[in-house]
Amino acid sequence: MTDHTVPGDGRRKAGALAGLAEAFEPLRAGLDAYGRPLVLLLARLWMAKIFFDAGWARIVNWGSQDFLFSSIHPVPFLPASLAAPVTTAGELGLSILLAFGLLGRFSAAGLLVMTMVIQWVVGQTPEGIENGIANPSHYYWMLIFALLIVTGPGRISLDHLLFRGAARR
Repeated sequence: MTDHTVPGDGRRKAGALAGLAEAFEPLRAGLDAYGRPLVLLLARLWMAKIFFDAGWARIVNWGSQDFLFSSIHPVPFLPASLAAPVTTAGELGLSILLAFGLLGRFSAAGLLVMTMVIQWVVGQTPEGIENGIANPSHYYWMLIFALLIVTGPGRISLDHLLFRGAARR
């Protein structure tokens, strides 16, 4: 069997990769400094809008909430009279916090739990199955919320302003 390696070849490849990494360093640094905060802001605003719109629709149509939470999408462990205000408060309150990046990880975690309940609890009830409550897009939402929990809300957030100020003291 013939060995086709050239002595020192590995060092040339490593040097070429290091040179390539060095050439792309300004791009990486720029994306890290400007792209990441912008993407995190857009993710927060997108997810906040989804939940805020749902909560606002509940407020506007409050008279139908008892019917919705008892017949269309009941929460198995909560009576409709309690599920409607708790859900509405969560959708509105947590989405506002998320949009501003205030208590960003907490609000993302709260909305992640709500999404999991929608998908895996409410969506699996007979009424939830009949009305198509479980939705594949919820998995994308859960991924975005998980990323926001892990990374935090980013530099364009009230959390960043408040914690940066606290760190200076």
